Amino acid sequence: MTQQLTQENYYGDTNFLTNSRYKRYQQCQAKAFAVDNGSWVEDRDETALLLGNYVHSYFESPEAHDQFLAEHGEKLLAKTGKNKGNLKADFVIGDKMIESLKNDDGFANLYHGFPDDNVQKEMIVFGEIEGVPVKGKLDSVNLTRGYFVDLKTMKSIYNKEWSEELRKKVRVAANNIIGFGYHGQLALYRELLRQMTGQEFRPWILAVSKENVPDKEILGIDDEFLEEGLSKLKSDIVEVWAVIQGNQKPKACGYCDYCRSQKKIGPVVYLSELIGE
Repeated sequence: MTQQLTQENYYGDTNFLTNSRYKRYQQCQAKAFAVDNGSWVEDRDETALLLGNYVHSYFESPEAHDQFLAEHGEKLLAKTGKNKGNLKADFVIGDKMIESLKNDDGFANLYHGFPDDNVQKEMIVFGEIEGVPVKGKLDSVNLTRGYFVDLKTMKSIYNKEWSEELRKKVRVAANNIIGFGYHGQLALYRELLRQMTGQEFRPWILAVSKENVPDKEILGIDDEFLEEGLSKLKSDIVEVWAVIQGNQKPKACGYCDYCRSQKKIGPVVYLSELIGE
């Protein structure tokens, strides 16, 4: 019997699989397993994660934002240059994003609900997918009106960029959703909510851009994409869990920083092979 999930033990618990952990194993099982067992430490830029949490915590509650600033405030400040001691440029943009949303009635009604609505912030959901215990945290759930909202920060919404998955140029918001697997994430959360409540919920993404003048939209995901995302997760999750549990050897992608650190020179690789990939 696993322990009951609470706000205090949620992040330390490893008895349940999270979407973010699942996605790490999708990228490279060998690296994710090495990170989990402490034999590899990721060297990554925290800026995007900190910015997202900076904006999220503000709309969760004043207490949550104060706690975030107490824990991470030093990382938000410039250490050198003429801006020393003030917010770094990335987080000045964060303040602009917050201002853009907090003065928007449409956002307030959706994210915080109406006065008589039962809205829960950072609600923990959990259940099983293909027998694997899974958990998640939802930004805002309107239990009265049957929907939940995921607040996503994006570099743009309507600019275009190349999508490897779709093999064409698409709007940045679409590339974010497909490229980062947000359709699978929201489909997973919808399924866990259904298991917990017996009700169907509609997921919405509240996208806000990191542009100097932030853009914002409520984005819906068509059912076909939600079904595709959940189907993909179901097809892979049992293998991922078997690797995490030590019942199956992790596969190496061969190209990430961890795999490069383990690499030994092997057979010659010909140009035709590189082109053929």
